[in-house]
Amino acid sequence: MSVTVHGSPGGSLSESGGAKYGADARRGAFHERRVAHALEQWLSTRADHFHLFHDLTGFHQVRGAGLEPRSLGSTNLDHVVLTGATWLIIDAKGCGAGTLMLDPRGKGVLLKPDGTVAPQPWLDDRRAYSRAGIIYRLTGGLQGGTAWIVPDTTVLDLSIRHAICSASLKGGPVLPMRAITDGYFDQYFPAPQPTADPVHIEALSAYLSARPDQG
Repeated sequence: MSVTVHGSPGGSLSESGGAKYGADARRGAFHERRVAHALEQWLSTRADHFHLFHDLTGFHQVRGAGLEPRSLGSTNLDHVVLTGATWLIIDAKGCGAGTLMLDPRGKGVLLKPDGTVAPQPWLDDRRAYSRAGIIYRLTGGLQGGTAWIVPDTTVLDLSIRHAICSASLKGGPVLPMRAITDGYFDQYFPAPQPTADPVHIEALSAYLSARPDQG
């Protein structure tokens, strides 16, 4: 086993998302747990050691790396992979079956199999830089990346390459979940990776929604 897991996936959506998102919250939490399992499966095949954090939240006035404090409000981070050299934020999006695309206005939507269209505002999200800035601060200036993972039943239209979440500063790819276990992210972590700094591990652990001392 070459991964140490911190936290529990989907906690934020399961506990407080129901009132706001309804059935979408349950689907989102389920997808987060599936992504978590895929990440753990992939990392367990690596010879070097990783730390995997699930459901980080409560980012208010976060300091570090000699930068001004930054906050994310109620935004959480679904998953963060950490080593001594870099990190990767994984945002799980359980949008469901259909084709993920940009409409003629350039807005993110999911064209469902029944022909209806569901807005996907996360494709229009410009906050990837802010989220990356939080982990940059907590790791003392380590550089990293961001990616979005959707279910394998979601078809990815070529237009989403131009989605704001991907094309903006500190953006990243939108990928099907099978990309994780297929080893797509090995390119982000050339082997062997150095061991994560205990100071960085402790810093991220302070923002887990479910911590060991909470039972």
